[in-house]
Amino acid sequence: MLHATGPLRLVQIGFALVALWVGASATNAQSVGEPPCRADYRIEARLDAATMTLSGTETIRWHNKSRDDVHDLWFHLYWNAFANNRSTVMHEARGELRGVAIENDWGWQRVLSIEVDGEDVTKRIHYRQPDDDRSEDRTVFSVPLGKLAKTGTIVEARITWEAKIPRVRRRTGFKDDFLLIAQWFPKLGVYETGNGWNCHQFHASTEFFSDYGTYDVTLDLPAEYEGKIGASGVQSEPSRVVDGRVIARFMAPSEKDRERRDKTGKLPLVHDFTWTGDPDYVKYSATFHYDEWAARFAGEVARVATALERPAEDLRVRDVDVTVLLQPEHADQGARHFDATCTALFFYSLWFGEYPYEHITVVDPAWGGGAAGGMEYPTLFTAGSRKFTWTSMFSPESVTVHECGHQFWYGLVGNNEFEAAWMDEGFNTYTQNEALIRRYGLRHRTTDFASIPFDGVPLAREPGGSAFADAIALRRWSLPRGITLEPVKSSGFVDWWRQVPMLSFGRMRDDPRWTERTGYLADPDSDPVNTPGWRYVDRASYRQNSYARPSVALRSLCGLVGFDHFMKGMRQYAETWRYAHPYPDDFYETFNTGAGIDVGWYFEQAFESTATVDWQLEVDQKAVDPLAGYVQNAEGVFERVEREKDATDATEKLDDADDTDKNEARASNGESNETFTASKSSDKKKPWRIDVVVRRKGSLMLPLKLALEYDDGTSESLIWSREEQARSTWWKPLSGREPMTKKLVSAAVDPDRLYSFDRDMSNNEWHEKRDEVAPLRWSERVFTQLSHLLHWYGGLGG
Repeated sequence: MLHATGPLRLVQIGFALVALWVGASATNAQSVGEPPCRADYRIEARLDAATMTLSGTETIRWHNKSRDDVHDLWFHLYWNAFANNRSTVMHEARGELRGVAIENDWGWQRVLSIEVDGEDVTKRIHYRQPDDDRSEDRTVFSVPLGKLAKTGTIVEARITWEAKIPRVRRRTGFKDDFLLIAQWFPKLGVYETGNGWNCHQFHASTEFFSDYGTYDVTLDLPAEYEGKIGASGVQSEPSRVVDGRVIARFMAPSEKDRERRDKTGKLPLVHDFTWTGDPDYVKYSATFHYDEWAARFAGEVARVATALERPAEDLRVRDVDVTVLLQPEHADQGARHFDATCTALFFYSLWFGEYPYEHITVVDPAWGGGAAGGMEYPTLFTAGSRKFTWTSMFSPESVTVHECGHQFWYGLVGNNEFEAAWMDEGFNTYTQNEALIRRYGLRHRTTDFASIPFDGVPLAREPGGSAFADAIALRRWSLPRGITLEPVKSSGFVDWWRQVPMLSFGRMRDDPRWTERTGYLADPDSDPVNTPGWRYVDRASYRQNSYARPSVALRSLCGLVGFDHFMKGMRQYAETWRYAHPYPDDFYETFNTGAGIDVGWYFEQAFESTATVDWQLEVDQKAVDPLAGYVQNAEGVFERVEREKDATDATEKLDDADDTDKNEARASNGESNETFTASKSSDKKKPWRIDVVVRRKGSLMLPLKLALEYDDGTSESLIWSREEQARSTWWKPLSGREPMTKKLVSAAVDPDRLYSFDRDMSNNEWHEKRDEVAPLRWSERVFTQLSHLLHWYGGLGG
């Protein structure tokens, strides 16, 4: 080997540094939000309504933008989760989907033929179970490539397939003529550089993950669906009716959207395609106009512009056409669905960047098809509603805002929902509640009687929960030989008669932002938030750690860093990772960069651990006794203070005598005694010894504020730092202070409620004076409810 010296060596070093820089740039290019791969689909599908089957063909052009040479393709066949009772979904759900035992109306998918770059590889299909060993689970398969797909090349796959549509029980399926067709075609997994194919099985507690691209879909349906079809994207040409069939073509994104760069400078893409049809659909169409909403919420626009340090005009986003597909019985709710959709489009776009598509579709599932409700897909989502509802009940407002919000968290920032569902569900729960409170205010809690809501809730629970309680409540009598009697069946009229809600119920108003804390408290520490969806200990842990707890963590993060830094960090994350696949570390890093604050320690505690906290405040306050005993004088000699209290009492008596003479003199001159007496009383005010203890139960450590208020109108705030908390689980902030002439009237930890993690906020405040009226008022309501109930039971209805 020849060793270069002198100038030649310097040139070699220079080339090496350039190579390293280029390599680093290539690596970083994937970490700034560009999707590593892309998948473009062209699909044609035909529905046989008599057998509820689909047959289809599709062409997939997969762009290998990874840095690997790839030797196979992995696909999802999601509907095989509903093929039998041995699939992974059915095993994890114990044979039930949304509480319904599955015994019929199964669904399945099968590939009839598959060609890759012109080579037939049908016989080389290999079913995979990457997450468990359940051989009957056929939700993932792979095929080998005839030649390596080099980085930067395009692979074309042509697939012919057929499928049996399942009865709608979980996100997809049919109910009579109603169709919600989701996860319905063989779909590629996501190839990740260095990790291979990310293509998980369909689990009971997971959703979906796929690459961004474009979709061109042609549907062939019975003619009764003409004009009653909704789909991702927009319909690209007028429908055609031929031989009793309607042919409809959709493109997502639309042709116009594919040519229009969004506010981040990127061309819009989507990562899924879903469609729906129902001959009974009633359409409501309107347009979201940003300017109208910006004028209504000008203060919020100004607040965000200030936080982001951008002109308000730079926050302006496009108008969006909205189509609501309603069931006939909900036709009068079209404007409410539209308003809730606009609520999400405005606030989410204002906070996290523009919704870049020209159209969005809202779907109201058919009666009996509620399992298709409350689900998100690109530019289309399903909501859900009911009869006899008003806006302050948040039905359909809450679910509509939430599912529309997924157009941003999951739709535009496409995290891996299998492995980190909290990055869309938790982010969306937080944002949804912020939007709801601004648009609709407090939610009214109601109780149903014969499906008609009453504005109020019972304040005490009725007897129940055991055989004895059910017997004395006349609900159920269990007799020998398996005989069961129900003396008094529940019904709207009977329930109203028994409970007398007008007299015994209380009205309840909820701040939607605090509902996430209620969910968090149900299971605050079973698993870390950052856990794959199928690895939580149970379904409850999945829900709390995907929805409520990350929302609590985001709300507390905003309290920790302040709104301006929080908004900058979240906006940086949303814009950086648009049309890409971020993971938790990407969120942590991008947020820190955007916010300009390193809170890695917080992410570690809030998302990567099971740390919780309960702050407890204790106050002991007493008047200080007069000085007594031995006191050291200036010469260092101890002198005994004799009977200081008696001397004080004697002085007080003399003062009182003087006061009497002075008062008599003042009275003779017609003067009031009140001012003089008050001043003497003030002079004799004794000092107070105030002991305050703050305890931390749990391992979560956050900078904690303590607010103190005194009877002279003064106040002070003290901070218990994380460093101090690491050294001790308790804090005595007033320790070592001399007795004070002022008296403490109130104390509170986290007085601004910046943090939502505290497991028990009832011990966070102390007040010298207590409210004695409120407990009596609530007790009276509870007593009234139970007395009416006992009276009703005692006389079988009175």
